[in-house]
Amino acid sequence: MIVLFWTLAALIAFAALLAVQMRYLLSVALRRALAARFGGEFTDTAYRDAVFHIGRDAPPSPESLHLSAEYPRPLAHLALARRTAIVAPVLLLLLGLAGRFLWKVI
Repeated sequence: MIVLFWTLAALIAFAALLAVQMRYLLSVALRRALAARFGGEFTDTAYRDAVFHIGRDAPPSPESLHLSAEYPRPLAHLALARRTAIVAPVLLLLLGLAGRFLWKVI
């Protein structure tokens, strides 16, 4: 049971860290694509807002419409990374509680 617990903990922690890395890298890549299309620097606030508001209930901007039309696969990966970054820490906490009180391995 101890091996199973630590294996699950390592896999969930790896998924959480990978999701954070994916969110960062995809955000930078999409902002660079917007800067190449619309001009300016990839650090502009409008580009950060466009990437942030993709998939949320915000009014579409020209930048976010461009991203939706040209880059649907990276946006799907970004949505998956967002969900994983939210769910993985909760799973890690639940696994820790189960390991402590249910399985008595920690």
